[in-house]
Amino acid sequence: MNESRRVLVVEDDALLRSLIADGISGSGFTVIVAANAVEAKKAVLDFDPDVAVLDIELGTGPTGLDVADYITRQIPHIAIVLLTHLPDPRFAGKDSKAIPKRAAYIRKESITQPGALVEIIERVLRDEMDSDLRQDLDPERPLGALSKSQISVLRSVALGLSNAEIAEQRDSTVRAVEQLISRTLVAVGIEGNPSISTRTAAARAYIEAAGLPVPNDAGSNG
Repeated sequence: MNESRRVLVVEDDALLRSLIADGISGSGFTVIVAANAVEAKKAVLDFDPDVAVLDIELGTGPTGLDVADYITRQIPHIAIVLLTHLPDPRFAGKDSKAIPKRAAYIRKESITQPGALVEIIERVLRDEMDSDLRQDLDPERPLGALSKSQISVLRSVALGLSNAEIAEQRDSTVRAVEQLISRTLVAVGIEGNPSISTRTAAARAYIEAAGLPVPNDAGSNG
């Protein structure tokens, strides 16, 4: 019976947190919510959930991946559903090894049908970890063909960092950064050198892939 199952929902967006919690509790689960990693860790200890539904981006501080790692090390019987806009963990500076074995990785955009998240939760609780529950490994995901370094440099461009600032951040040379950006632009189908126009296009490619709102001047201060 679902009534005996407890779900922890960790989401920093208040409206989305409420919607997710209401949808799950409406299917008979007992639900508790948390807005950040600190609240999540306390809830894990106090509430002892059967499954944790974790957003990855939780504002400043630890991410949902950090919470997942904490759960895996401290209370491994808790199943995990990572529910995020990010196509894969590289957008959070991690790789697929950061995803616990007993965890689903689901993009929020794919939850389009009522009850879809509840079905995913039930499958994870039954240890039915089929490949469709690991959308971070989907070869068709946005920017899936890029390397971790290419994703990282796109993120830096989207943040408006100059080549010199990116080189300092990466402990590299400006020339090496220029070459990395050039290869990345080719990989995402943006032709030309990293000028203002191509930097804007590169920033938009990252922002759209990460499921973020696209500002009119994305990357224009490169």
